[in-house]
Amino acid sequence: MHSRPVTKGADRPFGVTAILTTHAPRKELAIVLDALERLPVDEVIVVENGRNPELAGREESLRVIRPERNLGIMARNLGAQEARSELLVMLDDDSYPLPGAIETLVDAFRADPRLAVAGGLVRDVDLDSGTEKEQGTDTFDYWLRGGRSETVPGAGMPAFFFAEGACMVRREAFLGVGGFFGPYFHTCAGLDVSTVLLAHGWDVRYVPAARFVHFKAETGRDKTVMLRFRVRNQLWYFYRHFPVTLAARRMPAYLLFDLLESAKSGALGSWARGVRDAWREREAVRGTRRPLPRSVIRRAELNRGRLHLRLVADRALRLVRRRSQDRPRKT
Repeated sequence: MHSRPVTKGADRPFGVTAILTTHAPRKELAIVLDALERLPVDEVIVVENGRNPELAGREESLRVIRPERNLGIMARNLGAQEARSELLVMLDDDSYPLPGAIETLVDAFRADPRLAVAGGLVRDVDLDSGTEKEQGTDTFDYWLRGGRSETVPGAGMPAFFFAEGACMVRREAFLGVGGFFGPYFHTCAGLDVSTVLLAHGWDVRYVPAARFVHFKAETGRDKTVMLRFRVRNQLWYFYRHFPVTLAARRMPAYLLFDLLESAKSGALGSWARGVRDAWREREAVRGTRRPLPRSVIRRAELNRGRLHLRLVADRALRLVRRRSQDRPRKT
């Protein structure tokens, strides 16, 4: 495998490796790779969870890892293990950092030796028109800002999770806690590893000054499948890290939130299958239970529960307004 040389100049004490995962033929990958050619990245690693013809003719300028099967989120762990740099920009095959984002994140790591993960601001963009899509309460930005709209300081703010495909991580910290938990396969992995990192004394921050583009397709991953993963993985997350009494209080609230989401999407069956899968596939997490101190849980959770309640209230209010607008007026 060939790669770009890793350079560490006086003004750049860290090398930077970009790690992408791809699982199906996507034309967006070519755009992402072209963008990385113009950015201060020393090395590009692509982990192919599934073959992508867009890589043809590019292997001289990047390293390709081809696992024997689709590893899901754990494919990023392989890339991290193979990386030659201490800082890793983790991307999807449809996301890339805008100019200045990498430098901003490197500065954040330079300023904080305990920083393990710095997540950037994700903006969904239509691939065909190039226009930015409307940002609502279901975006990463909403959750990471804690529902607040005020300006975030340049150094960012504490975070309880991050977008796995739009972030920079410190290789030592990430691999030191085992990386992403493989059985999740998808969703909740950023939340889980953030909690573990915080328990080990590392910091996780949201730095919206570092902007990332994400090509948002109208059709893509099946939302019902993603919901099923989320329900299952959230139950596993509670099992792995929460003391019993705390899990007993929090788990019903999150199950109710996901149930409401399922009802809104017409996917109640996905919610039920997620609960069922959490039990049927419990062998995948057996032996991984490591309850964390309540102080760590409080720090990791921040105001996640409050945000869930606020999101439900916001959607209920919008539904009431929509129905009142649709109601015919009396003349």
